Amino acid sequence: MHIEQLDLGDVAGIRACHAVFLAALRVDEPEEPAMGERIFRAWFTIGFGGEPREVWLARGREQGTVAGWYRLELPDLENLDRANLQITVHPDERRRGLGGALLRHAAGRAAAHGRTVLSGGARNGTAGEAFARRIGAEPGLVDIERLLEPGQLEDGRVARLRAEAERHAAGYELVTWTGPVPEELVGQMAALYAALSDAPHDPDVEPEKWDAQRVRERINDLREHFGSRDYAVAARQVASGEMAALTQVTVEPPSPDWGFQLITAVTEAHRGHRLGLLVKAAMLEWLATAEPQVERILTWNAEDNTYMIAVNEALGYTVFGAPATSWRLDVAELAG
Repeated sequence: MHIEQLDLGDVAGIRACHAVFLAALRVDEPEEPAMGERIFRAWFTIGFGGEPREVWLARGREQGTVAGWYRLELPDLENLDRANLQITVHPDERRRGLGGALLRHAAGRAAAHGRTVLSGGARNGTAGEAFARRIGAEPGLVDIERLLEPGQLEDGRVARLRAEAERHAAGYELVTWTGPVPEELVGQMAALYAALSDAPHDPDVEPEKWDAQRVRERINDLREHFGSRDYAVAARQVASGEMAALTQVTVEPPSPDWGFQLITAVTEAHRGHRLGLLVKAAMLEWLATAEPQVERILTWNAEDNTYMIAVNEALGYTVFGAPATSWRLDVAELAG
């Protein structure tokens, strides 16, 4: 079985990999909105977080097609022992050993980069979960997806929740922007991205460390490549000028009726003032006028992130589909 590296400048090759991705999505997660080709290409070529990456594939039986591929992401700022792996095999090519061959090849590449752990995720009940169990991967954090349909909420619900949050958040003001983080806020946004480090995560995963330069390079410099419309609502303490909370939602042109939650974070020093609820309620009110065609918003939370789950459920989010589990494998065992 021949496995070759994809030139990340090969537009036709990326398009063929995208076709495999869509075919697998229709079988494994048919209710999920599809990732558009531009976003998929940006994910392949620059990544959501800018980490180095490589893609390898097996060609399909028809010229110009792909039977399966894997994307190996190599964290370069933290977690230098890990390689994050996604394997996707076309449904018509499954149960023929291709997934195992791609996995063994990926383990060899991870070892060549000095990585000792392979990690990835799969929705429970899909072929991905069955594959992970079959190869003896170790399960880790469980994430749950939730869906909000703003048009189905009773009149006044979001406004009431925002008013409730504002009573607890006296002394804070809201700051909003679209697109990249404004340069004058970049330094303070580093603290908010770093606040995610105490959210639930697998114990052997090192939290990300953020500074202003990382926000510029790994947020601002990347997002323009995806062609999405990004919205941010932050809360700032008036007395100190400190940015205390942030929520971000993106709307992708290929699926304009869907919104996707990026992050919501509150710094430790400012917790206990309903700031998470405040910024998320304000975001919903903003989207209702800025993106009135959005009918559904998706978000993910670790199953034990009780605070953010409570906020989302108060706003009207409900569980959408099966949970997803993170999986871990030792590279040495596979490479051997």
